[in-house]
Amino acid sequence: MDVAQPSNFTLQRPGRLALLAPRPQSVVLGIKGEFFMNWNAVGAIANLLGAAGVIASLIYLGIQIRQNTRTERSRAFQQIFASFTAQNLDMFGPQNIDVVISGMQDFNGLCGRDKLRFDHLMMGYFNALEATIVSKTAFLLGDETVENWAYALRTRFLPYPGVRDWWNDAKPIFSLETRAWVDKQISATNTESDYLGIKRAPA
Repeated sequence: MDVAQPSNFTLQRPGRLALLAPRPQSVVLGIKGEFFMNWNAVGAIANLLGAAGVIASLIYLGIQIRQNTRTERSRAFQQIFASFTAQNLDMFGPQNIDVVISGMQDFNGLCGRDKLRFDHLMMGYFNALEATIVSKTAFLLGDETVENWAYALRTRFLPYPGVRDWWNDAKPIFSLETRAWVDKQISATNTESDYLGIKRAPA
C-alpha cells in the first residue's frame, strides 16, 4: 500500500525530513539543522547595514562641522582682537592722542584738519565694532565677547560728548543693525562718568 506523503514534507535522505516552506522567502531548517537562504532576511540585514552607514556618516559630518565652527570662531575672535589692538595703538599713540582727547571733549570744536584725523580714527574703531556685531549675528562670537566690547565702549568712549556728536554725524555710514546696537549702548551709558579723567570743567 502506498502511503501518501504530507504535502509539506519530503524525504531527502533516509531518516531525514526537511520542511519545504517556500525557500526563496523564508528560513528553512532541516531536522538536523540544514539551512536554506532567506532572501527577506538578507535584504533586512542589508538595509540595517546601510542605515548604520548613514548614521555613522552623519555623526562624522557633525563632528567635522563642530570642529570647523570652533576653528572659525577662534579665527574671528583673533582677527577682531587684533583689529581693536591695532586701532587702539593708533588712536592713543603719541601722534594722535592729543587730537583724540580734544575730539572726545568737543568734536565740533576741532579744526578741519583735526576733525578729519579724529573722524578717520573713530571710523576705524567703529568698523571693528561693526565686525564684532556681524560676527555675533553669524554665531562666530559669543554674547560674552560682544558684551566686553560694549562695556569698553560705554565706559571709555560714549560718556564723552565729542564721541556722541561724532556718532550722530557718522551713523548713516553704518548698517541698521550697528546703528541700533550703538544707540542701545548710548542709552545704557552713564554720561556723567569720566573714566579717562579728560572731561572739561563746565564753563
